[in-house]
Amino acid sequence: MRGFAGAVCVVTVADGDERSGFTATSVSSFSAQPPMVVVSMKATSSSAGLLERTRRFGVNLLRAEQRAIAERFTGFCGEQGEARYGNDEWLRAMPDGAPLLADSVVAMDCEVDELIVRHGHLLIIGRVRAVNRDESVPRPLVYWQGQYIALASPLVAAG
Repeated sequence: MRGFAGAVCVVTVADGDERSGFTATSVSSFSAQPPMVVVSMKATSSSAGLLERTRRFGVNLLRAEQRAIAERFTGFCGEQGEARYGNDEWLRAMPDGAPLLADSVVAMDCEVDELIVRHGHLLIIGRVRAVNRDESVPRPLVYWQGQYIALASPLVAAG
């Protein structure tokens, strides 16, 4: 599976002042109508209980320069809950929504449509409620062969 390059996202969950989240490369479009995404996480993740309770989450596609955020949200250095958010700027697209990273490539506020437990993982199918997108098309952070990388150059729209 290391051969599959994946966009690096931070998935966020919150209930009032209680916040958590995790780094994910297993995020994908599920359908365009209605707009839905699918995310995979370990069922034992510290964010699982909060997600099951709130049924709201944010998906934040990180920029190439945001590797430190990705690493913080893995929790490998001991960061838990609120500490994963650091000093970065976080917004809420919806009053009851999850925190969204202000300067991510794309940030989506989502509502759980279905949770499926399989093989120690939780598949989250979510309906997109709101989207923030950086129109300048910054380079996304990618994970491939066990390391974070950046695309060589931004894509140019075909004329």
